[in-house]
Amino acid sequence: MESVCLRLVYDGNGPLNWSRKPGTFGMQDKEGLLHIGVRRPNGTVLFDLTLQVKLGKSDAPILFGSFAHGPPSGRFLYLAWCEAHGTLVQRLKLPLSGITWNDIRSAFDRQEPLVGVLVDHHPRLTSTGANIGGSRPISWELP
Repeated sequence: MESVCLRLVYDGNGPLNWSRKPGTFGMQDKEGLLHIGVRRPNGTVLFDLTLQVKLGKSDAPILFGSFAHGPPSGRFLYLAWCEAHGTLVQRLKLPLSGITWNDIRSAFDRQEPLVGVLVDHHPRLTSTGANIGGSRPISWELP
């Protein structure tokens, strides 16, 4: 079984309505647990993870593992924010669909992770004051 290492760099402020307490922002796994990233001096947060890869029906790679959510043809990662008592306040979907076999092979050959950078400096609220989550486009590339 093949695998691919990914590194997500989150460059953002988080949702507008959120307590900002330690341990309330991270990459969400299938069990609903948050895995806290590494905050760098420049304020960005790094998340390193490994996903397994298998051949899909259309010869496209299918990524799976504890952080891969959604159907095989539309896998994604979740970044999530919650309050200290566990109530979810926002999630962002980060599609994995742009990752190709060439990307996976190149990352393996170079022993480097595929890196995705999410810049999210302008969080917004709905008219009711709820945070706006949803899907955010992201490109996965070798550094």
